[in-house]
Parts: sequence; structure tokens; C-alpha cells
Amino acid sequence: MSLPQMSRSGPPRMEDMLQELRLRICATSPDTPMMLHEGKLAQEFGVSRTPIRQVLQRLSFEHLLETRSGVGTVVSTLEQAQRDLHFSMLSDMLRLCTRCCAPAYAMQSRIQIAAIGELSAHAGDMSVERYFALRAQFLNLVSGLVEDPIAAEAHAALHWRVIRWRMQAARDNAAAAFGALRGTVAAVAEAKTPSALLICLAGESRETT
Repeated sequence: MSLPQMSRSGPPRMEDMLQELRLRICATSPDTPMMLHEGKLAQEFGVSRTPIRQVLQRLSFEHLLETRSGVGTVVSTLEQAQRDLHFSMLSDMLRLCTRCCAPAYAMQSRIQIAAIGELSAHAGDMSVERYFALRAQFLNLVSGLVEDPIAAEAHAALHWRVIRWRMQAARDNAAAAFGALRGTVAAVAEAKTPSALLICLAGESRETT
């Protein structure tokens, strides 16, 4: 399972490797053990261990991975009993971020919103890869709107955790997951300000619990 890659010569960019591994993590059941090995990943991507180590450090910073003594680097497991709490925490964080978000959309944010709308318009494609790409774009959009770096990083960690839960739902019922997502995309397109967009996404996360 992989995201579509742009054709280019040479090794993949770090962001490409990050997104590929995020997809693998998020597409795996939250309670399924999964290990990542530096050497195997370096061989797969055709790079040295140094960029792989940097990628794994970033994923650990996002709380998608953890290092266990005597075991190695493993995907952080999620407890089903905490699912609703995780959605509620993201909702609360998005509302908190309205206090430190940009007052108006920058051009880059408008481009991102348009790209999300265009990507969601292809009704025939309901693959988990496409669902992941849409959810990841929402995360990146919000991160760019939050001006306080600590709040932005906290939001990203919470958001990735919820994306893992959403990916599980998308695997179980793709039609329902995409239907709900299109409703969110439509609501976001109507949001006149960044704070209104954050409130919209906070409401979506609250309704899921």
C-alpha cells in the first residue's frame, strides 16, 4: 500500500517517506503490533540510515511511533476504550486553537482548501489511500492556520491519532466514511474565517464520539 508518487529520478524526498510511513501506520489496525527497522527501510527507499532515522524521529515526535527497550521502534498502539476520549480531545484542541489562529486566510490556505475540494470530488475513488490523503490535507491545513507553534504541534499529534481511528472506520465502511467526509468538505468550504473552519472541524470530531 502506498501513496501515488510523482515520477522523479533519485531517492525520495523526506516528506514523501514521512507520508508513506504515516499511511502504513494509519492503515494498520490501531491494536495491531507493527515494527519499523531502520536498515530495511533504508534499503526499501534507497537511502542511507541517516534520513530514515530523521523520519522515525519525526514520527515519534508525532506520537505515531515509540521506542521500547529491548524491542526497538514500534507503532504506538491505541486502546479501543480511549477512542471517544481521543476524538473529544481533538475537538477541544481545535476550539482552543481558535484563540491563536490566523485572522484571515492566506493564499496558501485558500489553495489547500480548493485542493481538498477537488480531491474529494472524485466520487468513484473510495480507496483508503485517497481517504488518508484527504485527512492528511486537513491536518496540514489546520497546522498552517495555527500561529502558536506549541499549539500547532499538540494539535498535529492529536489529529494523527484520530486519523488512525478514522482510517479504521474507512476500512470497515468506505461509503459511510467518504459520505461524512464530503459533508465536512462542504462545510469547510463555507467557512469564512480560519476560526470558523476550526469550529467546523471541532464539531465534526465531537459528533464522531
